[in-house]
Amino acid sequence: MDMRLRQIALVARDLEGARADAAAVLGLEHAHADPGVAAYGLRNAVFALGTTFLEIVSPATAGTTAGRLLDKRGGDGGYMVILQTRHLAEARARVRAAGARIVDQKDGGGASFTHVHPRDVGGALLS
Repeated sequence: MDMRLRQIALVARDLEGARADAAAVLGLEHAHADPGVAAYGLRNAVFALGTTFLEIVSPATAGTTAGRLLDKRGGDGGYMVILQTRHLAEARARVRAAGARIVDQKDGGGASFTHVHPRDVGGALLS
């Protein structure tokens, strides 16, 4: 099965500070804000790195998974790894066969994803 790294997401309490740091370190100037992450209580900044993306998410509301992770960890860090495949049904079957918990899934509107529980894949949300 072919897979490629599509996106890495980091979590930060101070979105603007983390965005500025990432821009300075990587020499990037433009970050896109995706309003769709508001459904998860988040704000974000997404940088294009060729055909791969770096996203920084930050809690916008109380009680988010990202906020709990920041509290538990005591600071900023890794949050999510997104892989891309043309064989999504096969990948989903492998996840189910391994007994991993699916925490969110979508098919439609031009996008499909499956989010696997971090505890079942080594500590980061896997999509």
